[in-house]
Amino acid sequence: MDRTQINRESVADQVATLLRQRILEGEFRPGTQLQELPLASSLGVSRNTMREAIRILSLEGLLRRSLHRGAAVSQLSLRDVQEIYQLRRMLELPAVLAARRPDPGLLQEICSAVEEYELAAHDRNWSRAVSHDLHFHSLLIRFHGNKRLDSFYKNMLGELRVGMVLVDRSHDNPGVLIPVHLEMCQLLTRGKLKQCAAVLEQHLEDSESRLTQILLAHAARGVGTAQ
Repeated sequence: MDRTQINRESVADQVATLLRQRILEGEFRPGTQLQELPLASSLGVSRNTMREAIRILSLEGLLRRSLHRGAAVSQLSLRDVQEIYQLRRMLELPAVLAARRPDPGLLQEICSAVEEYELAAHDRNWSRAVSHDLHFHSLLIRFHGNKRLDSFYKNMLGELRVGMVLVDRSHDNPGVLIPVHLEMCQLLTRGKLKQCAAVLEQHLEDSESRLTQILLAHAARGVGTAQ
């Protein structure tokens, strides 16, 4: 690997970071087509660099690529939401019940994620709040002790990020979700696994319901949500 390749990858990462911020802050709405050449020209980078940045965001689930239409900001359908939350229940609930002898370091990470989530919600920083929220849930999966599952789960949650930003923007007080995460953290720390799983199950049900309502509302306004 030569120096030019390292530099090109570094620029692609920077471009991906900029595009990610624009997507999560709502500048690029769900379904928006991203054209490589105009974007590359506006940012002063090569088309290859832009293509690599788009590939990075596609792997994260923020963009979807098609052969003939190029890349577009991910747009969840109601079926996507149903399938994702079905998987979340299948994976997160058993993960919590498997935490019989949890690593103290992992518990600390989970509680720290809640603290960071609380700070972001207080600041009304939607993209950062979503990142900490989803990080909290991805940490739960580590109770399974399966690294391949960890990787799969993080990629799946990437599809939720745009939708979850819409959900958090719709809360007059996004901090209302903090107590539920604090409760789960406390129950895990005290070894109350069945109680924690019950709280988590209700939380996932509420979260799916909120996201479904948001997508339906956007569809009713003609934003274009697939069924």
